[in-house]
Amino acid sequence: MKTNISERVQWSVLGFVLCAALFVFPSMTHAATCDFSRDLQMGDMGEDVRCLQQYLNGNGYTITETGAGSAGNETDEFKALTKAAVMRWQEANSLSPAAGYFGMRSRAMYATLTSGGSTPTPTTPTTPTTSGGSSINTTLLAQVADLKARLDAALRDNANDSSDEDSSEASAVRDLLGDVLDAIEDARDAIDDNPDAENIDDAEDSLEDAEDSLFEGLRAYVDGDYSDAEEALDEAKDSAEDAVEEADGDSDKSDAQDALDDLDDRLDAVEEEIDQADEDGEATSEAEDLLDEANDLFDEAETAYDEGDYDEALDLAEEADDTLDEAIDAIGDNGSGNDVEDRLDELRDDLDDARDAVEAALDDDEDVGDAEDLLDEAEDLLDDAEDAIDNDDEDEAEDLLDDAEDAIDDALNEF
Repeated sequence: MKTNISERVQWSVLGFVLCAALFVFPSMTHAATCDFSRDLQMGDMGEDVRCLQQYLNGNGYTITETGAGSAGNETDEFKALTKAAVMRWQEANSLSPAAGYFGMRSRAMYATLTSGGSTPTPTTPTTPTTSGGSSINTTLLAQVADLKARLDAALRDNANDSSDEDSSEASAVRDLLGDVLDAIEDARDAIDDNPDAENIDDAEDSLEDAEDSLFEGLRAYVDGDYSDAEEALDEAKDSAEDAVEEADGDSDKSDAQDALDDLDDRLDAVEEEIDQADEDGEATSEAEDLLDEANDLFDEAETAYDEGDYDEALDLAEEADDTLDEAIDAIGDNGSGNDVEDRLDELRDDLDDARDAVEAALDDDEDVGDAEDLLDEAEDLLDDAEDAIDNDDEDEAEDLLDDAEDAIDDALNEF
């Protein structure tokens, strides 16, 4: 959806008004007056670059909130953040393409906007102009003024009598706004870095959708509709992330998503295979344990994906896939080892029960004969059987388990 010039300028002004309230910009800033004698672009250095940054920071097109390039800390280097701010300024002033190159047309627009000289700039920017230099109409300015008045009133109400719930919702929206702005910045960078990408048109459309949703979220925030604001900002973030993917700026994301989809299908298939093996009488306990482990890894991979750590999500998905291979290998021929281990566990339980029975008999002053010695012998045999299992000597383990079972039965027959 294409936004017309008036709407885009209007919402640029609104965005500046809102950001001023959210991030506590100074109530007055000073616009820089610069003498641009050359075009400026990525990689350029000089005092004219510093002046450009001062101008942008002073008129609502913030280079960055903190550090190098922030208000009062402008630099003489034209880098990515400066380019992004120039793009926003060009877009707000209907300069197309808004590519971040500060060339002849941009310098002419700058001269038009600053023709009144260097004066303090109020929080609400001075009257914007269109590319032809004419002033925005009175109706538009009235709308912006009304919107700012509503914002000021909302902030006063929140400060005086807002509930904890409202305050928490407003804070959540402000936090989300930061994430959205980062996502949109990433999308712009991806589109700039991949101008020949196959889906570059889709990427640009998604970026525009993200910006539209951002403005909707800002408007809802001004009206105190925090739920609507959060919904719109979520949509803005999703659209920005789509733009990154469509511009091939983040192939890891699509790779991770594909891996998770494939893994989800494979988890179901392996579970069905294990269930069928169990119905056929094959040992499946180890396979089931490995399946559980794969499911846990899948959950961890999904969490990593949701947090934007696509490399980690991909690694976990691959680890889960390897675990499913092990689960399948644990079915059938490897089942006998599982049976021996299960029997060992059962006999250890029997040994514990037998010791409890001997202790109860002793408490009743019964003669237990050699029961205690026989149970000690059974425990030693079980330990030897466990060692045999670890050494993959299942025949030896079976013999030792038979002897241990006989010792436990003999102990119980002593009283």
